[in-house]
Amino acid sequence: MRVLLVGGSGFVGAMSTPYLKQEHALRIFDLAPPRDSTLEYFAGSVADAAAVRRALEGMEGVVYMAMGRSADGKYDCRDIDVNYDIHVKHLHRVLHAAAEAGIKRAVYTSSMSVYAHRPNGFAEGDDTPPDAPDVYGFTKRLGEIVCEHFARVHGMAIVSLRLNGPMPLEDWLAAARAGHVVTQTAAPDVARSISLALTAPVRGAHAVNIAGDYLGKRVRCTRAKELLGWEPLARPPA
Repeated sequence: MRVLLVGGSGFVGAMSTPYLKQEHALRIFDLAPPRDSTLEYFAGSVADAAAVRRALEGMEGVVYMAMGRSADGKYDCRDIDVNYDIHVKHLHRVLHAAAEAGIKRAVYTSSMSVYAHRPNGFAEGDDTPPDAPDVYGFTKRLGEIVCEHFARVHGMAIVSLRLNGPMPLEDWLAAARAGHVVTQTAAPDVARSISLALTAPVRGAHAVNIAGDYLGKRVRCTRAKELLGWEPLARPPA
């Protein structure tokens, strides 16, 4: 599939593109070029509607990876503006341009930050009502609602991936070797969730938990398995 990664030079994009490019023809749209110089790159801002339209030309799917900033519960008006711009307004603009271009598949990298922190994790599962107390998580949830709107009005298939602590595989393995209970999501599992969200036979809008808790003790990802056929494959070294 020909896929545009909006914000693809960022943290999630950098860790997932080595795996995604094995299955898809990728184009990166970002202010900064990707680390991988072999990837097709369109320079531009999500605030530039004309640049977004150019970047979407010829694409079959779009992944919105642009991120606001988390302030750990302490934020000011600048954080409010940035998070609403990135997670709501510019997401809406990108999906609007995608719909105009006839693109029917989209993925939104949401976050487990849509939930308030719980000492025992998120074992209630995907149906737990989002209750983020901070602007980052709250606007991530608003972004999911934007996706629901475009699925309903424009007939798009859009999956919001509530990623739990995406991290490079080597860091995930190091944490596991140190004896930690690793619920964060290793890069190969992040990439596989994106690929399946683009290609699985789904309709409408869906939000699913994505986490590396393969035992399901703290974070349940039931809907991702049922809807996408996804479950975490990263395991601690023997």
